[in-house]
Amino acid sequence: MEIKLEGRQVDLGNELQERIKKRLDSLDRRFGPITHARFTVERRPHNNEQRAEGKAVVNIAGSTITAAKESATVVAAVNETLDTLTENLKGHVEKKKKDHR
Repeated sequence: MEIKLEGRQVDLGNELQERIKKRLDSLDRRFGPITHARFTVERRPHNNEQRAEGKAVVNIAGSTITAAKESATVVAAVNETLDTLTENLKGHVEKKKKDHR
């Protein structure tokens, strides 16, 4: 699996990068071969306060699964985006199983 991590207006430290990679590896083992994953974290102002947004785009067996979440902190945005991505992948796998019946 090819993983591309990107931080816009924010530095993704080694610890956060490793956390993202571990979660993506876990999703790869759990939901089938993920060929490419792109994860972007962006910090931007919103109504005079800083907000962080996480975006994930994953290519899996002919499909593209996306997830995006916004939160007050970078870590929360990353965790919420990964949780949403997990739910989206679960739904994709369930739909595939249902279509094959």
